[in-house]
Amino acid sequence: MFMVSDAEKKYFEIMRKKSGQERLKIAMQLRAAVLELAKTAIIDANPKISSKALRNKLQERIYGTSGIIKGSSS
Repeated sequence: MFMVSDAEKKYFEIMRKKSGQERLKIAMQLRAAVLELAKTAIIDANPKISSKALRNKLQERIYGTSGIIKGSSS
């Protein structure tokens, strides 16, 4: 059985009161923060990493796969 903490209940209550646009904005901000944290951790562990290797490591960390995702070449 899945237990929800009081903090989670309060969070869900707050989020339900927000518009879809507000929730989407928050989700996008959280995604950006997660990507930045992951990127920083990878660079800290590999200070001389190339941009390409960084993209690959970031992709592996976030999506669990390495290599190129269609449409992600830059």
